This record gives sequence, C-alpha cells and structure tokens, in this order.
Amino acid sequence: MRCRFGILVAVASMGAWLLTGAPASGGTLDFGPPGQPGIGDFSPVTLTGTPVLTSVSIDPFSVVDSTGSGSGWNVTLTISDLVHGGSVIPASSMKMPAPLVTPVDGASMTGVAGHATTGNLSSGEKIVTAAVGEGEGTYLVSPALLTLTVPPDAVVGNYAASASIAVVSGP
Repeated sequence: MRCRFGILVAVASMGAWLLTGAPASGGTLDFGPPGQPGIGDFSPVTLTGTPVLTSVSIDPFSVVDSTGSGSGWNVTLTISDLVHGGSVIPASSMKMPAPLVTPVDGASMTGVAGHATTGNLSSGEKIVTAAVGEGEGTYLVSPALLTLTVPPDAVVGNYAASASIAVVSGP
C-alpha cells in the first residue's frame, strides 16, 4: 500500500512540475547581426548636358524576428535630398527595385514581401514588410542597386545626404 501511495505522490509531483514550468518569453526584432546595414556612396558622374545615372549599393543584411508577438515588421529606408550649397537634387530622383528576400531555416515567405521604392525616400519607404501574424524567423535581404538620375542642370560639386535603414515592429 505504501508503494502505491508513493507512486501517486510522484505522479502528482511530476504533473505539478510540468504545470509550473517556466513560460516561454519572446526574443528581439533586429538586423542580424545587430546594427544598421552599410549604405555606400553614389558613384561620381560627369555632367554631359543630359540626365546622368549613378548608383549606390546597400549591403545585404538579415532580419531576425524572434519576438513571438505576431506583430509583423517592416524595413524602412530613408534618404534625404542631396544638397550642395543651395543646390538640391531631390530624393524623389532615386529609385530602387524590390529587394530579393529569402527565408532561412524554415521561415515562411507567407505575408513577407520586398517592395520597390515609389519616390518618397525623404519620408521613408518600406522596402520589406511582414504582415501581422507573419515574418517570424530569419530572412536574408539582398537590396537592388539604388539609382539616382542627376538632372542635366545640376550644379557641379559634392552633394551630401543622410541615409538610414531601420527594422521596426508592425507591417
């Protein structure tokens, strides 16, 4: 009789231990490795009296969503107008086709997509999105070249702009 009692106590203790196990907690949403991807400089151009095309590359990067929140996420690219003294080449002169997005280790592409820019880089554009309930896991992102059409009436000089790329929660 004592054995049965001992077995029942052991089973009850085992059940209680399983019920009080540590809850799972979410991780983070970030670039992998953490930190903003590199954005290069536009190639120099020689003005010819016609529009001139130049380009810049954005380093490939990964997005890692281990939050478990199901909030979705987006990668936003923001670039200001190019300025040289009082001369401005608007950010709307820059274009980028949709980046290539590849899931890693069982992540799903359902609800995850790359997007071409639409001319609003100065306000920030979502170049990759994951819908609510999607995007958990790791995604490799290979941005296409960002091109700039330099107008024929541009003033000669070195132009500067600020650029940032961020991954944020929400579609």
